[in-house]
This record gives sequence, structure tokens and C-alpha cells, in this order.
Amino acid sequence: MQSLPIRLIDLGPAPFWQTQAVYHAVAGLMHAGTPDTIILTSPRTPYLCLGYHDIYDAVLDRAAVARRGLPVLRRRVGGGTTYLDSDQLFYQCIFHHSRVPAQFGAVYAGMLAAPLATLRRLGLDAQLRDTVELEVQGRRIAGIGGGRIGDAAVVVGNLLFDFDYAAMADVWRAPWPAFRELAAAALRDHVTTLRELIGSVTAEQVSTFLCAEFAMTLARPLQPGPLTRAETRYARRLGARMASAEYVDLHREQIHGAQPRPLKIAGGVYVHAAVTAHAGHALRGSFLVRDGQIAAARLESGAPLDWAALATQLVGMPFADWQQRLDIGEGTRTYGHRL
Repeated sequence: MQSLPIRLIDLGPAPFWQTQAVYHAVAGLMHAGTPDTIILTSPRTPYLCLGYHDIYDAVLDRAAVARRGLPVLRRRVGGGTTYLDSDQLFYQCIFHHSRVPAQFGAVYAGMLAAPLATLRRLGLDAQLRDTVELEVQGRRIAGIGGGRIGDAAVVVGNLLFDFDYAAMADVWRAPWPAFRELAAAALRDHVTTLRELIGSVTAEQVSTFLCAEFAMTLARPLQPGPLTRAETRYARRLGARMASAEYVDLHREQIHGAQPRPLKIAGGVYVHAAVTAHAGHALRGSFLVRDGQIAAARLESGAPLDWAALATQLVGMPFADWQQRLDIGEGTRTYGHRL
């Protein structure tokens, strides 16, 4: 097993649809005789990618997406909705399920050991948080997702050379401006990039380190190889399907009955929104929550009142208890969105 080569497919800069469709095609056609595969690539142009379970209109603002001219795809693995562009290097691991641990947490740990080691090789104090979060100095530097596709165990991620914070904040579905402002500030505070941390570094240099670390951490050689004709044909079909209106709008009928989720910024960091009645006013609240504690709060109402002092009192307390501090009754609704 240790001498069994891993096929390395370096797509380089590729059409946006290809950066998602190829690994889906490899996974969908995988059987026990298919070589385990690692794909490296980055998109030539920006796009948005929905996690399989995401509901488009619950996480994205269609008008903002259209205004920016961003194509949208839906992948078959989990994780949140992501903004992807040429300033990111994707690594996509597609392994037959019989050649990885049965527990997916162990699969994540095994596949993420190489990007973790790559960051450390670049001189960064990188850590793996909660199995699926790569952080440097407590800030997120990678997006990660994974799951099972057919006979394949799939783990995909990226390393951020730079990030368009404004574009991501603009296309989020936000209930009101204060929520978007709080989320945008949290994104800048809790997501970092290689350019910010170490300055100039090339994708070629990082790719070289990443390949060496995959070979070392997985104890198997990487062997460059092409896609098969079947994989290439299947990828084209999948690319068209993943970008189709029908597939992008999957789960749309569930939006009315779905339980909304907070917007995830990084490991343990979320932005919540809430609506309640307080002191005779309809009160809207936006909350930055870190590890269950309120780190920042904004309160507003239709009446021209200053709620800043009350919002300040909420900072530092468990988010689950904020309603008690307001001394409210029943009927509070909380909702939000996920990154």
C-alpha cells in the first residue's frame, strides 16, 4: 500500500467549471482499480460555489451576484458557500474508500496534514482546528469540505494567497445593513492570506511544497498523470449540470420550512441575527459570536433610539443567554446565514 503511487493531476489555471467538475468526475467513476488521485488547480476567473446542502436564496443575494457577473455552481460535498478566484490554490484529494480510514475525521486529518505542513514550511505557525479548520495565528487561511461520492472519499480545500473580502461580503444574503457590516468586519478580522502574512510567494513554490508534503505525510509517491478520456468526457457533462439553473436551485422548495443558520466566518466564529420586541419596540440584533460568547453586538429599531449602551452590555456573555439580559418574553426569532 505504501508503494502504491498516487496520481497527481496538475490542471494549473483552469476554466472555473473545470475546477469543480474534474474532481467530481474522478470520484464518480472511481472503483477499486482507479488510482487514488490528488488534483491541483485554480480558477482563471471568479465564481461562487454552493455546498451541496445550501439553499441559494438563504445564503446569497441574487441581485448582488448578478451585478458582479459571478457564475454559481453547486458541488456534491459539504461545507459552506465560497467565493473562489485565481488568488487561491485548490487541492482535491479523491481516494477509494477502501484505502482510507472508516472514520471521516481521520480522513480529514490524513489529507490535511500536507497543507498544514506546507504552511509550516513557509514559516507560519499553522494549526488544525476542529479537524477541518486550518488556521494561522487563530485566523482561517483555508476553506475545506469533503464527503463521499460513490466509492470515493473526497477532501477538498484551498490556500488563500489573497482574498476579495468586499466581493464575499457583498454577495451574502444579509437581513439588514448592520448585519452585513458586522460580518464584513469579522471576515477581515478572522480570515487571513499568505500575502498578508509572508508577502510575495508564488503558486509554483507552494505547489512544489504541497506535493512534497503529500508524498511524505501519506507515505506514498506522487506520480504525474493525465485524466482518462472517460473522466474528461464526464467532467464536461458534470460541469454543465453543476452550473444549470435546476441544480443551482436545488432545495429551493425547502427555504420556507428550513431552520436558518448563522453565518460561519471561521472556526468557532459566527454572525447571528435576531428580531424581538423590547420596551415596546421592534428590535433587530446582529451578533458576532466567538466560541459561544458575544464578541460584538449591534441593536437597532425603527424608532430613532440609541441602543449602543444596551448592546455593549451584551458583549462577553453567552449568546444563548442574551435574551435573558434583555428580559424579553416569548416569541423571539433568531436566524442567519452560513459561509
